[in-house]
Amino acid sequence: MIIDIALGIVTLSTILVTLRVLRGPSWGDRIMAFDFLSVNLVVLFAVLAVKSHLLVMLDATLVLSLLGFLSTVALTRYLLHGQAMK
Repeated sequence: MIIDIALGIVTLSTILVTLRVLRGPSWGDRIMAFDFLSVNLVVLFAVLAVKSHLLVMLDATLVLSLLGFLSTVALTRYLLHGQAMK
């Protein structure tokens, strides 16, 4: 019951943040929303792992969180300096 409610709330939050990523007024807002979107997806995968009793999905959450962090850093660096890697 509580897991279903959490799943619904996180899904709604993911949809709203996706709209912010697509319609953000500036690139800074879009990057910030993208970071929050990656956090939402990690939480969504974790809730689905708890609901389905699959521990393999927790590995996917770890990989997704690392990719979300690295992509946020790369996008921010590109926005500030005009290059992602030196």
